[in-house]
Amino acid sequence: MKVGVVRNPLSGQRARAKFWPAMRQALQDRFDNVKIHETSGGGDAARLAAALCDSGYDLVIAVGGDGTIGETIDGILRSGHPATAFSFIRSGSGSDFARNFSLPDSAQAIAREIAEAPLRRIDVGRLTCSDENGMRIERHFANIASLGLSGLVVQVVNRQRRGGLISGEARFLLYSAIETLRYSARPVSVTIDGEEVFRGPVTLVACANGGWFGGGMHVAPDADLADGLLDVVIVGGAPRLKLLALLNTLYTGAHVGNPLVSIFRGRRIEVVPIDSAQPLPIDCDGEAPGQIPACFEIVPQGLNLKI
Repeated sequence: MKVGVVRNPLSGQRARAKFWPAMRQALQDRFDNVKIHETSGGGDAARLAAALCDSGYDLVIAVGGDGTIGETIDGILRSGHPATAFSFIRSGSGSDFARNFSLPDSAQAIAREIAEAPLRRIDVGRLTCSDENGMRIERHFANIASLGLSGLVVQVVNRQRRGGLISGEARFLLYSAIETLRYSARPVSVTIDGEEVFRGPVTLVACANGGWFGGGMHVAPDADLADGLLDVVIVGGAPRLKLLALLNTLYTGAHVGNPLVSIFRGRRIEVVPIDSAQPLPIDCDGEAPGQIPACFEIVPQGLNLKI
């Protein structure tokens, strides 16, 4: 088996500095042919993954956080060989996609798990939106794409992620609280499979393939990676103190049933601003690619996963 690795060398905490040499050796012990590429900037993971697929590699492994995982999957699905198998090794600030799985911790156990796991098909999401210059963007996401408060938080966290001593989870919580105190709800229309389900001020709209985002927030407790649907979690506008109280319940899933929260399921979700003066930014697997108006679609069984 030819194995290509796409690694973000900047992801992960300092405590994991010794992890990668052990992980690299474990992969080389387990597989006969391993080629390792490292990213140096945005878009590299997608480009490298596509090149590996088109060069005949059987398995592409992403090593990094949610952004690296999402980009790598996008590269696979945009390549000439979208059925190429995918796996990942968590090493990022949030690592929320990894929370959907029960994974080992040691390098040898991780390599064994990847080598011995059968292929299974899971869904992926597809986002279509525009950047701040109005250019059309289309990319796939593995876990969750969202907009509103979460998009602002991701922008701030990504600016602060290099340096600093606090963990990824604590960083997300800190900046979520700060941005909640600054945020003003903006009116949008949300349409699911052709039917408008929400119209009004919104704090958050999360289109979830997986269950967690924001460094451990269990925003979509019933999300299933293989059900052919996106779980859509909408948090309406509210006073800031109410939103702060709600923020804490997101970690346990206790926000379900809160009057501010509505949950739907669907295959195609469209979100457009009612007042376009202040467009809402989008968070897509921990990256900030663009803003609404946007369309979020499910691609059923779109990815061959090996983990």
